[in-house]
Amino acid sequence: MRQRRERFALQQLNFRPRDGKSGLDNCRQFEPYIAQAAEKRADLLVLGECITSMGNDLTYIDVAERIPGPCTDYLASLAKKYNLYIVASLHERDGHLIYNTAILVGPEGRLVGKYRKICPARDEYRMGIAPGHELPVFETGFGKVGMMICMDVHFPEIARGLAANGAEIIALPIMGGHPELARARALDNQIYLVSATYAVTDDWMQTGVWGLSGDLLVRATEKNSVVGAEVDLAEQYFWRPNMGEFKNRLRHERPAVTLPK
Repeated sequence: MRQRRERFALQQLNFRPRDGKSGLDNCRQFEPYIAQAAEKRADLLVLGECITSMGNDLTYIDVAERIPGPCTDYLASLAKKYNLYIVASLHERDGHLIYNTAILVGPEGRLVGKYRKICPARDEYRMGIAPGHELPVFETGFGKVGMMICMDVHFPEIARGLAANGAEIIALPIMGGHPELARARALDNQIYLVSATYAVTDDWMQTGVWGLSGDLLVRATEKNSVVGAEVDLAEQYFWRPNMGEFKNRLRHERPAVTLPK
């Protein structure tokens, strides 16, 4: 693993694959943009939600695969080729169950970890997508990364659980939602939230980075674009003089509730 650095570059991609003949074919369409992110010296690149079934005629059943599998292996090879971490959401098959799963692959060319969406949307439930039950956090060369997917951002317990488990950055592949939810999750947990979606509009979820203040540090203003921000995990954020640095107070003053591990 790389030696940990406090300053690092978070990049997000607003790109919708088109007309792929397979999930792997969809994944191949991302390489030019991953190369662009590498040129910008990205440490972490977040792709969108359900990338293997997006923009094609394939169902989630068609594209579901075991993890690791062909698509995760391919994305891991790109992470190694371009020397960065990549997060993306795709459909995972595990026995008779199918999950909407976020993967984290790294510059060593392997799967670092995965997260199964805990809060599937209504239509996902109707299609039979199973919910996950764990909130894992993964060590990288620049910090501790947790992942959420789309509807998870609507429920504060998910981000809170990830932060309580040590996440400093949360990656969020997402179809869409109210952008104030991302602002709230970043602010109330004092984490950096990095989202990647498909739309470009002011009143919908952004492809961007939210900082500890809840402010949107950068966002995509054009489709098929890579945008990013450099952040510093050693940076302190003080809300008000009488509040101090609230990040260090959270673990001592938050109410005790049972959260998934």
